Amino acid sequence: MATAKVIPLSAQAATGVTRQHAMPLCTVLTPELATKLETINAMSRRLRAAGVRVDSTSPFELQILINTEDSDQFAAAFSKEWRGASWSTKGDRTTNSVRLGGCLVCWYTPVKEQRS
Repeated sequence: MATAKVIPLSAQAATGVTRQHAMPLCTVLTPELATKLETINAMSRRLRAAGVRVDSTSPFELQILINTEDSDQFAAAFSKEWRGASWSTKGDRTTNSVRLGGCLVCWYTPVKEQRS
């Protein structure tokens, strides 16, 4: 696997770029963060190649949130590979998650009503 070369920004250059953007830039790329970025990017590429839309990623937590509408496509493409399926309900939605490719892939589903 080819590794990308990263050229760190000087403090002066980072300050100038940060002023142009709404969010501050990460100016320190540690080896740990580089590894996490590589892992999350690789999994995101695999998901997109399978037609699964990625809504957001969190490299620090190695977490990927996929589009809820694509959860069936995700299951069809990756269910044989995923590990540690879990879910938790809070309010009116359930967060579903599985371990895949070194990441935690999550999606939301509405809570099913209990009938008495």
